[in-house]
Formats: sequence, structure tokens, C-alpha cells
Amino acid sequence: MTLQNSFVKAVRWLADELGIATMRTAGLDVYLLIMARYLRLFAYGAVALILAIYFEALGFSDEQIGLFMTLTLLGDVLVSLCLTLVADALGRRRTLLLGAIMMAISGAVFASTGNYAALLIAAIVGVISPSGNEIGPFRAVEESTLAHLVPEHQRSDVFTWYVVLAVLGTSSGLLVGGFAIDHFQTLEGWTALDAYRAIFWVYTGVGCIKALMTLFLSRRCEHEHEPLLQGSNSATMHVQPPTPIWKRLNPFHTISKPSQLILLKLCSIFFLDSLGSGMVPFSLINLFMERKFGLEKGKLGSIMSATWFVSTIGNVFASSVAKRLGLIQAMVATHLPSSIFLALLPVPPVLSLTVCLLVGRAILNSMDQAPRSAFLSLVVQPEERTAVMGIVNILKTLSQSSGPTVTGILAGRGRFWVAFVVAGSLKATYDLALLAFFAGRIRERKGPTRPGDAPDDQIADPVSEAEASETDARTADDSTTGTDDGTNYQGIATHPFPDSLSSSPGTNYQPTPKHYIASSAIYSGYSVTSLEVITNSCSAEISPYVRPCRHALLHMASILRSSRSRILYLDAYDSFSNNIVAQVKQCVDADVIQIYIDDPRFGTESICFTNYLKSFDAVIAGPGPGWASIDEDVGLIKELWNLQESNLLPVFGICLGFQSLALAFGAQAERLNVPRHGLVAEILHNGCSIFEDVYQLRATQYHSLQVNIGHSIQTRRAVTYPAELWTPTAACPLLEPLAWDFDSQPNGAVLMAVKHIQKPFWGVQFHPESICTNSEGTRIIRNWWAQTQAWIRKRSLCNLPRAHTSCASDPAPLALNGFTRSLYGYRELSDDPQGRRGDHSSNTSHVPGSGDGAFIERFLRSIGRNGTETPLEVQCATTGSGRLTVSDIADLFDIPRMEAIILESGLQPDLLPMKVGTGRYSIIGLVIPKQTVRIHYYTETRTFEIRDGKDWGRWKCEVTDPWMCIKNIMKHLRPNKTPSGPTFAPFWGGLMGYASYEAGLETIGVPVSGKAPCPDICFAYIRRSIVIDHHLKKIYIQSLRPEDSVWIDDARERLFQAAYLKSQAGTPNLTPSLVADPFDADATLNNYLSSCEQTFADKIEYCASVSQAQASIADGQSYELCLTTPNTIRAHRPASCLTSPASNNELSWGLYKRLTTSSPAPFSAYFRLHNIHALSSSPERFISWNRAQAAQCRPIKGTVRKGPGVTKADAEAILNSSKERAENLMIVDLTRHQLHGVYGAENVVVSQLMQVEEYEKVYQLVSVIDAIPTKLKTLLDKPNDEWHEHEDDTAFANSAVAYPDTHDGNDELCTNPDEEDSSLGIDAFIASLPPGSMTGAPKKRSCELLQTLEHGPRRGMYAGVMGYLDVGGGGDFSVIIRTAVKVDAKQPSLRAEETDLWTINAGGAITAQSTPESEFEEMRTKLESVAQAFRPETEDFPDIASTPNVRYQHRPRFSRLLGLIGKRVQGISRSDGNRGIWEKLPKV
Repeated sequence: MTLQNSFVKAVRWLADELGIATMRTAGLDVYLLIMARYLRLFAYGAVALILAIYFEALGFSDEQIGLFMTLTLLGDVLVSLCLTLVADALGRRRTLLLGAIMMAISGAVFASTGNYAALLIAAIVGVISPSGNEIGPFRAVEESTLAHLVPEHQRSDVFTWYVVLAVLGTSSGLLVGGFAIDHFQTLEGWTALDAYRAIFWVYTGVGCIKALMTLFLSRRCEHEHEPLLQGSNSATMHVQPPTPIWKRLNPFHTISKPSQLILLKLCSIFFLDSLGSGMVPFSLINLFMERKFGLEKGKLGSIMSATWFVSTIGNVFASSVAKRLGLIQAMVATHLPSSIFLALLPVPPVLSLTVCLLVGRAILNSMDQAPRSAFLSLVVQPEERTAVMGIVNILKTLSQSSGPTVTGILAGRGRFWVAFVVAGSLKATYDLALLAFFAGRIRERKGPTRPGDAPDDQIADPVSEAEASETDARTADDSTTGTDDGTNYQGIATHPFPDSLSSSPGTNYQPTPKHYIASSAIYSGYSVTSLEVITNSCSAEISPYVRPCRHALLHMASILRSSRSRILYLDAYDSFSNNIVAQVKQCVDADVIQIYIDDPRFGTESICFTNYLKSFDAVIAGPGPGWASIDEDVGLIKELWNLQESNLLPVFGICLGFQSLALAFGAQAERLNVPRHGLVAEILHNGCSIFEDVYQLRATQYHSLQVNIGHSIQTRRAVTYPAELWTPTAACPLLEPLAWDFDSQPNGAVLMAVKHIQKPFWGVQFHPESICTNSEGTRIIRNWWAQTQAWIRKRSLCNLPRAHTSCASDPAPLALNGFTRSLYGYRELSDDPQGRRGDHSSNTSHVPGSGDGAFIERFLRSIGRNGTETPLEVQCATTGSGRLTVSDIADLFDIPRMEAIILESGLQPDLLPMKVGTGRYSIIGLVIPKQTVRIHYYTETRTFEIRDGKDWGRWKCEVTDPWMCIKNIMKHLRPNKTPSGPTFAPFWGGLMGYASYEAGLETIGVPVSGKAPCPDICFAYIRRSIVIDHHLKKIYIQSLRPEDSVWIDDARERLFQAAYLKSQAGTPNLTPSLVADPFDADATLNNYLSSCEQTFADKIEYCASVSQAQASIADGQSYELCLTTPNTIRAHRPASCLTSPASNNELSWGLYKRLTTSSPAPFSAYFRLHNIHALSSSPERFISWNRAQAAQCRPIKGTVRKGPGVTKADAEAILNSSKERAENLMIVDLTRHQLHGVYGAENVVVSQLMQVEEYEKVYQLVSVIDAIPTKLKTLLDKPNDEWHEHEDDTAFANSAVAYPDTHDGNDELCTNPDEEDSSLGIDAFIASLPPGSMTGAPKKRSCELLQTLEHGPRRGMYAGVMGYLDVGGGGDFSVIIRTAVKVDAKQPSLRAEETDLWTINAGGAITAQSTPESEFEEMRTKLESVAQAFRPETEDFPDIASTPNVRYQHRPRFSRLLGLIGKRVQGISRSDGNRGIWEKLPKV
């Protein structure tokens, strides 16, 4: 296995080094462009082999041949210049098509005539390569298009293969051309000229094929697009103002002045290289070889083809060399030796040595092409690439054009060899000049490296050591960005708080690099090369305005390679923030640091925040509730728009951040006529700025407010001309509209995006991170990062570094190496201050109080785990379950009369799970009388209490973080060996219980008032358990008690016998009835049901609460509010229950059986502990995770009650309405946010999105979200759908991943409790409290609003969670809904003893699309599923819609008679219930 893994890793490393992994995902357009170049160079190679020889056969002199090639190259300059200038305007695809047609025409002319003038015209106007190398407009357009299509970190790989395939094309063209000519000449009647002309016909065919391939290129290849205006009011097209003709003819008009300076210096040295190449084009090398050695065409073609072919070896590794040496260094290190080989080419007197020189030159000569192309694509802006690359190629061709003439003159005078010496010398001079201008003096810097990098490298630093030291001292508080996402340009930002800073800000320091300082396409090297160009451009001849920044830039270059880009995310307490952070991390190679908008470190001193911003390259102002005009709602966001020019940095605002940006520059915020929450709309945009190359954008919206910039489309709902849509207004002259939404007729045109025309500010109203926003949302993030890097790069050319201004309360230096997970995501410890508003960290730098540690120690002692006992072991045995049900097993162990916790999966009549993924196991936690320890926590006092097996309080203390205590307890309980028996059960033992809704509120900082009648957290330490696998029909009997094999053997025998006896009985009734049997044993229960009096919510009050919730939503305070209301059932407690706790328990068990019979659900639960009776028939899983820490959530939103005539198709039509889908979508995005905060980017996937599932009484809209740890993803290495098939099969994950070896009882657990990943599941569980499906979003603000809307009473257990924490590291919890709860009074009065009060909460999610009537009906449907279990027989649900406050009481009827009979049979054991009670009655 180890050898295989090593081989796989080696293959993956090689694939990454060679760029194969990149090419697999490059896309069809990239493949077509590279293949087109291969075919073109194939044709060039075939023609270059014979071109000079063809002219010689036609009788042309050497001077004529040289002049021809010179004029051909000049013609290419003219054609390339014209096509390059109009390429972006005409369209890149059209330019390539035109070039292909010209290529085909040229080939046809050369194949048809031998007239010198005609051939010259065809070569000048058309496309003919005299050298076998690139010619024509193709390369400039293709390289610009590839740079446009491919992210920056992938460009080096793509350009490498672009060059490799070109070389392969030339070599194969030479090989095929040489043998084809020899073959044609052997044919009868064929002359040498006929053979040469046949090659030109092949050339023509290649041109036609290229033209055809161009037609298959997509619109993504183009620079800009003009989207149609689609909306409810108009349908027009955006028209840009025409560019003046003089600008279109000026190749420099699209190139910025800084880029012109860089281009001028580059072109001056490219001239030398190209002149040398022009003197010895490939065709003249062929002519020289033929004259010197008298070679046959086939042999000559084979030799030249071989040299081209071996050159691919060097080209393949060009990207890898560039990653290690840097772009400039790689170009010089490979090209300089090849220049020397060229100069020495005429020296060897024999063919073999000459071929060796050719091969050596071929391997090294073109290795600089990919780094050069990547370098050029980096140092210029996207809109400049086509022009710059075209000018470079034109200059190279122009300088080449005079070379053949010189060589022709030398050859005509018998000095052919001189041309090679001169050419090699010119090219070597180019290399030395490149090194001198752009690499400078070499200074070595040591430091730690990135994984896989060389230990140290050299950096380009064209200043002396003294100058460098002086610069370091002057810029002690400055730093730079690192790598970007690979799509754009590297920028510079200052860092007042460097990584290694240990003293206060403002002191001098010597930065310690984190990784080596190499130019790299993947890491930070390209940015260094770019910076080297910038620093060297700031020389004496440049304006004095630029020169002062030179030393600062040089220092930045020295630390650029030791720092990654950093983005600050300002969190406005939104519940989707982690989704945005995950999206940014996935498409931008940068660290994202999150802080809250009211971070207490900054207080009221904006200068402190300004200084803090200097450590970042960009800021994202996130969404959140409230109004952008209210300072408390936007907090620090508003400070971004007031930054001074010297402190500016790029900002991207989303939703609230977007509105804050607009309001800061003149806009007004106002309510929408119809709020847009969870709705998906098609966004109209202009294809510019952050919308470049964005096509059909469908984006999710979460907003009740809009920005009004005074645009005519908003005020008059019309525009004078189409382009007016994108024109700034008089009210907001600095804001340029970028996108609009016309989806809602009542709202009209809603502004969706803007950019500031002077400052680097952009904003969007919609949510690009939502699961229902299409992939164009990610492209917008990439485009923003591109704009950000371009702005930073431009700023670095002329601006001084941002100075650090001290303030009285500067934040402490950032500890960049200290990361932690928290409720709202990955944060640096220093960026996650204590005391922030409403954030509870489940895994922060929590320092336990004295009570926390004492509680953990006392609990471990109370269960016999004081650190000196033997390691915890799990004992397990199995037997078949047959037709046994959970109820049968409970009766067998007399559980109904005792305390117990049962988690039951609802089954179909055939005793199989209801649905794949909705419950496979049922778990019975045995509460051992007088022995089972339990823990209680109370939010009002923040105290933990340990209670013994008799439910007596033994010890209590106040704690600072109850969940951290529980998490540490579970770590101490983790067994260090696998169980001695079968290990596939998801629960071996551990904590079983619940956490109330109020316990969840505490985790998000929402204050809780009022005293609870029962604990907010209640768990029992279960050491004996029975787990039923309904799929495999197997029962696991388990114990954590030492030496408990006797009980295990006895329990297994009892279960085996019970299964055997039940199998001997008749076929079970697959359709159980709820109609009361008058001779049923449980007459006490029937009498109890007859006394039930139901009091349900007042319709008028509930509808009023719905309207209030909608008012809060319309005011922008929430996207969705999950409103609930209590309903009660009072019943007369039987006399037997007054004196017998066992009878009281038995009564609750009987009610639970009725509930699960009438309304079976996949996550039912029976909880009887302390003074609590809870009967749950929950259809919703909150979260589950296995021992490998793979987690799953199943939020439910949208319910349709079954009834006569209601089919599944009807339910799907209702549940697929925009209102129902919006409810579900909001919870899905909220759940993703919670999981992203723990599992990180790329590890959370929505495997089921809004699908209708059928249950016994209702249809519901269900989504499934999975989170898989990074380690587990690599181990499984299988598709998501295949993994999902096993998602509910906890045994699979546990056995296949956590325990891969055979279980002989001695294997150590693979999951180390001390490892960070071993607690991902419980971290996600804590971070997700309270359940988002019971709160709404944003969660914190929604919970605060709900406390007011629900008039203050505690929800208690309802809307909390119930489940288990397994000692093996897994867990599973359901949401406590569809639940009846009874709390026995601790010291009740006599009257209170006579009455039981059951509480059944019910409610629903309120959105802007809700109607009070429908919400009331939905609440009633959910209530009925539980309330019907409290009626003695099946009856119609009371018409509570027509009565404000319903009291519904059953008539005793025949139950009175049953009660009389029941008195005769009290005390009969429930374990005998299977035989029926009738036979036990006295016979009359």
C-alpha cells in the first residue's frame, strides 16, 4: 500500500511539474488553439525544409533568395500590424479565421506558379514562414486569448504545452516533408519541382483545416461582449461610443504609460535576439547543411526533424525550470548556451559533431518561450495583452527581416559561416542584456520553503547590500502581497504587522521569509518578476516623480516572496459569510482573515483601523441585516469609503457592503415593493469590469432594500438610449452602474452592481456565493481579484508605501501562524477577539475557568475515569433481529417502566428503513438504575450539575463554556483500542440526551431570560446500549462497563429467544390501526386519553405574529423568521401514576408508541430522564457525523399535508413554488455557512438540493449537505455519488476509513483524539446550534427578533436537538420538532399532581412571500401529526381555524367501561403484552 501510494504521489507530482494536470481542465478553446498551432507549425516545418531549395530549383540566385525572405518578413510585419490592431475590435476568432484563409491562399499560389513577382506578392500579403518558426498574426492573438482564458497560476503550464506542440509540429512537418519529397520523386513522371509543389498543396489544406477549427471556438475567446438588455420594460442593446480612427491606428493607444516604459526596454533587447534569428532562419540552416555535407532531402529532413523533436524535452520542463529559477533567470540560463552552440555550428568538420551542436541548441533554444510569454502576459493589463504581444512579435519579425539579406550576401561571397558566428554573438548579447537590465545583482536569501520547493534561491536585487539594508530600515513596516489566484496581476501592499514581528508596531525588524524567493507560475514568482521590471524601470531617465519609490519597491521585492496575499473580510453578522470566504479561497490564492464590523479593538479611533488595513491587500465588505444608513449595522464598513488616497485599497461590497458603498457616494436606500429573499433572478450586465466574460448570470438575492442612484430607469422606468443604463447619474457621478435586475415588475429596475470610477471600489447586491447562483458568480470573484491586482500594480509604479500612523490603541501584532476554527469560520487568534458581539467560539483560544477544569475532573471521577484505571474498552456481541421491533426489545428489558433514551428510526410495514439516508439504526440507551451518571446545564446560572444514578445532585459549578467541557469529556472517553467484537454500530456508548433551543442561543450570544423548568443541556453517560441495524437485521449488544460479559451474554440470549418466538407467530399485520381495541390491556392509557383537553394557538394572534415577522423582513432585519407557538394538552393523571414512577413512565411509553404508530418518522425519539418526558416524531436530522468526521445535515423546509386527492405530483407542484424553494434555499445556504466554518473551503457539498420526500402524513422539501474532511477525501478517492450511497451507512465509514485493518481487538484506533481533525464533527455540531431551520437567517438577528415576536416564553426542548455523542468520535442529532414534552413538577402541589401538562410547539418559516392564513394552516398540519396521538381513536382534527382559542376534550364513552376493567388488571407486566391481556382476565 505504501509503495502504491508513493507511486501515485510521484505520478501526481510529475503531472503537476509537467503541467498535465492543468491541461486536463484547460477547456475546449485552449485545446483548439494549441492544436491549431501544431497544424500550422507542421505546415511551416514542411515548407521551411524546401523553401530555399525550391527557389534554388527555380533558378533564383542567393541574393534573390535572401531578398525574398527579407521582403516576406517585412510583409508579415505589415499584415501582423494591421490584424493585431483590429484583432480585439474585429474579433479574435475572425482575425484567426482571416489569417487561416490568407495562409491557404499563399500555399495555393506557391503550388501553382514559379513567377518570382507572384510568389513575392503571395508571401508578403499572405502567410509563408521562411524560417519554420512562427509568422503572421496568429501567435499574438493566440497568446493573448490563452492568457485571457487561463488563470495566471496555470499560464506557465499552458504556454509550455503551447510551445511543446509547436515544436512537435515543426519536427513532424520536417520529418513528413522530407520523406514525402523523396517518395514523390520516385513516382513516375514526378520532378523535384512537382514534389515541392505538392508540399505547398498540403500547406493549403492545413490552412483550410485551421479555418474550420476556428469556427468551433467559443465566445469566451473574445475580449468583450455586448449583452442584450432583457427586462420587463425594454429590450435594447448596449452600444459603446466609437473609438477615434487615429487611436485605432495607433498601436500604443491601448497601452498605459508604465507598460510603454517596460515595453520599450524589452523591445530594445528583443531586437538583438530577433536580428540574430533572422540571419540564420531554419531554411538557410537547411541550405547550409546541404551545401556543406551534400545530404539527401530525406536524410536532411530526418536530421532536422530529430533536432526539433528532442527540443520538446526541454520545452516540457520549461515550466518546472521557471518555477525554480524565476522567469528572467530561466530565460537566460537556457537561451545563452543555445546562442553559443549556434555560433559554433560552422566549426565542426564532420556531420556528427554538427548534429550534436544542433541537438544541444534545439533542446535549450525554445525553453525561454513559455517563460517569456507568461512574463509578457503578466506585466501588462488584460486589455493591453493583444497589442503588446502583437507589437513584440512585429518588432521581432521586423528585426528578423534584414537578417536573410545579410546572410544571402555573405553566402554569395563564400562567407556563409560568418552569419552563424554573428547571429550567435547577437543572441548572446541579448541574454546578457536581459540579465543586466532585469535581474541585476544577485543576492542570496535563506529561509524556509514552501512544500516541494528548493530550500533557498536567489533574488533579483539591483542594489548594493548597504542600499538594501538602508531600504529595509526605512520600510520596516512594509510588506507585499504574495500569490494571487492565478488569473491576474500581482500587487503590492504594506504590512504594518509582519509575520515575525514581536515588538510593537513601528519598530524596525528583519523579516523572516516563509518560503524561497523564486519566480513561479504557481507561487509568487511572477509577481517578483513584475516587481523587478518595475524597480528597474525607475531609473535615472524616468520622471523624478517615480524615482523616489524605487528603494521602497526594492525592499518590497525582497519580502514579496515571503508573504501571501491577504484579504480582510468584514463580517456584518450574516449567516452566509463563511460561504463567501470559502468561495474566495477556492478561486483566489490568498489568506482571508475575518473580523466583525464592531471589533472592539478599534473602538471609535478610525486611525487604528486604517493602520490595521495596511496589512491587507484588499477588503470584502460582507452582507448582513439592517440598513446601510445606520452606523451600528455597518460598523467598520463605513470607514472604508473615507480612506485617504495614500491608504486606499481595493474593496468589494456584497449586499449590505454594496449598499454602504452606494450610500457613501450619494445614493439613497429605500425599501423594495416586494422583498427578494432566496429568489434567483437573471441579472443584466454590461460585460465590463468585474463582469468581463460573464455571460448569462443567474444570481440569488437576499435583500429587502435597494439602492437608488437617481437613474432615469429608476425614476421614470425608461432610458433615452441603451447605453444610458451604464452612465453615472447627476446624483451619484462617481458611481458607474454595472448591472440591473428587471425580474420583478412591482420593483422595476433594481441596481445590482456598481464601481467607483476613481477609486478601487466595486459592489454587488446579489449573493455570488449562494448554492443557486450559477458558476458566473465565481467568475465575478475572479474578475474582482483581477481588477484588484491590476490596481495594486499600477499604484506600485507611482505611489509611496502607505505610512503607518500611530494611535493610542493600535491592535496587537497579528500572529499569522496561529489559526483556529470558530463558529463563523477559520480565523487568526488575534483577529478573533473575545467580547465580540454575539459570537461564541466552539474551538477558540478558550482558557478554561476554574469551574471548567474542575467539572471535567469531577465528572470523570464520578464515572470511574480518574486516569489510573485500565483503558476504556468496548465489549460487543451480535445476534439477528428477525421481526423484532424496538417496542419488542423495550418490553423485553422492561424499559417502559424505567428511565431510558431511545432513538428510533421509523420503518415501513416490512420493517425496513423508510428511505435511504433517513435512518438505518435504532439505538436504545439503557439507563442502569442507581448507576447511570447524568449531567445537567442551566443557562440562567451557567452552571453544570453532576447527578448520580438516583438522580440526586452531587456536585455543581459555574463554567465559562459548557460545550468545551463536553468536548473535552468526549476526548477523555475516547477508547485507545478498537472494540473486541464487531465494531460496525455507529454508537458504542457515550453521552445521550438533548440540548434545548436556549442552550443554542447562548452559543451565538443571544441573551436568555426566564427560569427553565428543566435543564437546558441534559446528557446521560450510557454504558450499556442496544443498537438495531434495520438494514442488515442485526442487533449489537454493547457495554463500556469493565468485565460485563455476563450481561452481554444474557442479553444476547434473551434477544435470540425473543426473535425465535416471534418468528414462530403468524404473519404480522402490516397496516396497524389506531382504532382503540375495547379489550386492549392498557385501559389506563385509554382512560387517560379520554381526559385530554387540548388548547391550541389563537389564529388571530398567530396571524398577527406572522404579519409582524413580515414587517421585520421588509425592513431588512432578516431574510426568514421561523416562528413557533406553544399548544398544550392537559390530561387527568391516573391514580396509579401518582404513587408509582414506573406507572408514570409506562404511561408516557404508551403515548410514544401511539405517536410513532400514527406518525412514523425517520428520527423519532423517546426521552425519559429526570423530570422530563419527551415524545418525538421528528422527520429532520440536524447533523450526523461518523468516526471519520464526515458530517451530514438534512434541513427540511416546506410541508404539504396528505389528504384525499393530494398526490405526490400535487405536493411537488406546491413545494416547487418560489416561496417554498426560497425557504429551503435560505436554510441550505445557512447550513453550508456553518459547515464551511469548520470544514473549510472545498469540503462541503450539497448532494441533494430541494427534493420532495414522502412521509406517513406529509410531503416535505428536503436538502442534504455533506462535509468531508480533507484527509478522508484523499483516502476514499471516489465520486461523491458513490460516497453518498454509504453516507447513512456509518459502519462503512468507520470500518473502511477509521479502521482499515482487520479488528482483532489489538488494533489501535486510527483516529487520534488529540489530532485537530478528530473533533470536526462535534465542532460542526456546536457551530450549528441552534438549528438554522428553527431560527431563520441571519441567525443571530433572527433569534433576537423571534424572542419579541413569540412574546418571551422559552421554547425549551422544542427547536433544540436530541441525539448522542459516541465515545468513538461520531454523533447524530435530530431537530426536536413534532414533539410533545411533559415536565413533572419538582415539588408539585396536590392539584398539580392530578393534572399532566403536555406542550406541543409548532410553527413555520415566515418569508416575504408568506400569507398569514397559509402559515397558520401549515402550523396546524404539523401540530396535528402529534396531537392525534392524544385522542383515544381516529377522529377528525378539530376545526381550530374557525375558533380563536380551541379547547377540545374527548368524551369518555366506552373508555369508562375499559377503565373499570383496567382496575382489575393493574400490575400486569408490560413484557407480557404480546400474549394479549384478554387471556389473563378472569373468565366469566
